[in-house]
Amino acid sequence: MTEQRDSALQQWFFLRLAVATLVVSAGVILLSLSADKVPRLALFTVLAVQYLGLAGGYAALRMGVSRVRVQTAEIILDVVLITACVHLTGGVGSTFTLLYFFPILLASISGRRRGALATAILSSISLLGYELLVAAGVVHPVSIRFHGGPGHSPELLQVQFAVGLFLIIGYLAAELGRRVDRQAHLLADKREELARHRLEVQGILDNMSSGVLTLDADGRVLRMNPAAGLILGVDESSIRGRPIAEALGTIMPSFVSYLMESLREGRVVQRVELNILRQDTTVVPIGVSISQQLDEEGGNNGIIAVFQDLTEVLRMRERMRASDRLAAVGELSAGIAHEIRNPLASIRGSVEMLASELAVEGENRHLMDLIQKESERLNRIIEDFLEYARLRPQSPRRNHLRVLLEELCTMLRRRDDLGGETTIELMSSPVDLVVEVDDEQMTQVFLNLSLNAIQAMEGKGTLTLSSQAELNDGKWEAVIRFADEGPGIDEESIDHLFDPFFTTKSDGTGLGLSMANRIVHNHEGRIEVRNRRRGGAEFLVRLPLAGVWLDGRLVEGDEAWALIRRETMVLHV
Repeated sequence: MTEQRDSALQQWFFLRLAVATLVVSAGVILLSLSADKVPRLALFTVLAVQYLGLAGGYAALRMGVSRVRVQTAEIILDVVLITACVHLTGGVGSTFTLLYFFPILLASISGRRRGALATAILSSISLLGYELLVAAGVVHPVSIRFHGGPGHSPELLQVQFAVGLFLIIGYLAAELGRRVDRQAHLLADKREELARHRLEVQGILDNMSSGVLTLDADGRVLRMNPAAGLILGVDESSIRGRPIAEALGTIMPSFVSYLMESLREGRVVQRVELNILRQDTTVVPIGVSISQQLDEEGGNNGIIAVFQDLTEVLRMRERMRASDRLAAVGELSAGIAHEIRNPLASIRGSVEMLASELAVEGENRHLMDLIQKESERLNRIIEDFLEYARLRPQSPRRNHLRVLLEELCTMLRRRDDLGGETTIELMSSPVDLVVEVDDEQMTQVFLNLSLNAIQAMEGKGTLTLSSQAELNDGKWEAVIRFADEGPGIDEESIDHLFDPFFTTKSDGTGLGLSMANRIVHNHEGRIEVRNRRRGGAEFLVRLPLAGVWLDGRLVEGDEAWALIRRETMVLHV
């Protein structure tokens, strides 16, 4: 910026020097051509003031006087001196009237458009005022007679003025062209920079996980990034340029209502959570923030809505609440179990001693056996409490899911309480899936779910175990299914199955499924339950997939996912 200002000052003084030289040379030519006696002293004084004004302006700038003030003063001085030259060289008919062009050009080159107009007005007033004074007889111009004949200005003086004017105008035109070229280059650079910024902004918007929706002041959709389309379940091309109320008002009225209310009232919405119903009938919880787009005058130019899919967030919140409930129940269970276990042990010991020493018969023997049986059941409940409360820290390692399920089937088939009409079927994944789990804890989960399914079938039917890999929210999971052929689960009970102490069994403690859910949750997985269309219930255990075992090595990353896709396609065919 400083270099540009110094360059402009250099141009200014160069042009001032050129104009002064032109005036002086014109004066010298005039003196040499005039046949009459010209007031030489007055003319030389005017010419000398031209150079003195130039030197004085330079000195003022060096002393720190404002550039605008110096240039203004010099332009006014030029107009006054040119008017004096006109007076000394024959009045308004003098060739020196052409010199009025130069202050105007100097004012324009200084970069002040208003200054150039003001200089033109000042020159016009000066010349017009001088002519009025002459007409009124107040001022009498000096008449000059040239050697070329009366009333005729010599061609040499006209040519000298014309050449000077051509050179200065040519210089100004070249400078104007240079400035135009420079501005064109600057404009091209700005366009390139703007295009680069647009690409950057476009890339940011296209790769944001949050949805961005912009509306103009009339509520029309200006743009929507891909994430917004995925969350709302609509295509940008189908709603761009349309009023948002017309495009989405009937599908998701609550969302549109917030947008339009914010647009009408100019209100900023920091955060609001609501549910939207997409066209595919999926209910999606979203968190919305709305800000205003303001124009240069502060008027409302539209709104920007930024929103996120809160499905995973709400799921995490529920997991945290469940963890808090489980921790509180665990502490309570441990306290109650310890308080009950000691007196219960005394009661059981005393009853066993009495049963061995006393010869009781009939109803008394039945009551004694009942006390022993219920004491044993109460002891099992306390053991479940302690196991739930003392769930040991997990020791995860890489396990072959196929091996875990085969061992589970072996254990189930060897149980005495399985029932003669119960069948266990295993359908393993076509690829050897590997999960990183605590094998003892996960076997406990699988065994609990299997026994619950067998008990629900009352020993009659087929329990089908299967495993496969699924892509869920961009992450690969190992999904283990436990499908039975029992009566299913009523809808009211499904929401409470994993709550501590909730049970549908007459002799259950309600801690088995709660403990299984806690173990799976600690492995960053989850358990889902649903009723089958063909009858029965189905429990799904979803665990993070560590990779695939192939040719004696663990395959991870893109290679594993490609193998899973290929094997899955072959299986489907």
